[in-house]
Amino acid sequence: MSKAVLRYARALADAHTSDVVTIPILGEGGAVTTAHVLLGPASQLFSTHVADSIGEFTDAALVADLEERTRRIEPSTVAWPDEMTDIGLDAEELQEPYAG
Repeated sequence: MSKAVLRYARALADAHTSDVVTIPILGEGGAVTTAHVLLGPASQLFSTHVADSIGEFTDAALVADLEERTRRIEPSTVAWPDEMTDIGLDAEELQEPYAG
């Protein structure tokens, strides 16, 4: 998910526009909840690998939606295969959303 969010944020920044996306997160006590994130030209985002993570935490439908939104803004650059290679997962590689 992080790669799709970062790609979309960059596309929005390049287009000098913004959007709010809703993403699943781990809340207090490890419960799955959602966060609303404003993405745009002033967004300061980062992602990092967590060695002791709970396993894959992803939402294939969300990733596909974010990649489609990105393609609408920047149709020729959605893949960026040479960037963020440490993150790894694209829509076609994803499983069902994390069920907790």
